[in-house]
Amino acid sequence: MLRAKNIWVAGGDPRQAALAALLADDGHSVHTYALERGEGTACEPSMAGADRADCVVLPLPAAGPDGRLNAPLAAEGHGLEEVLDALRPGQLVCAGMAGEGLEGMARERGLVLRDYFAREELAVMNAVPVALAVW
Repeated sequence: MLRAKNIWVAGGDPRQAALAALLADDGHSVHTYALERGEGTACEPSMAGADRADCVVLPLPAAGPDGRLNAPLAAEGHGLEEVLDALRPGQLVCAGMAGEGLEGMARERGLVLRDYFAREELAVMNAVPVALAVW
């Protein structure tokens, strides 16, 4: 590994909790938020300190049906604004299925948003489990 990173994983389902564990196993400094009910996950009480992260990872999809942070494992609901307002301009945010709303909020705050679900590699790899689930 080149250099350990400071990574925040905010919201999501068991996949995000597993991602946090894998990143920590790789030697990164990992902080989680809004994953309180995730197995073996110790969460931060707030986003304080997230402005020092090398990357903030949001779930797939980033927003739930209500437009708030997709966080089924959170003890309470959180708005996307709450997460983004804790970050600094120029900071990297990775999210799945970001959507126009999140893209606009990130742009307003000067954040660098990358939609990992838009990557062809992920879309192709995701096609098989989706097809099996539909079948």
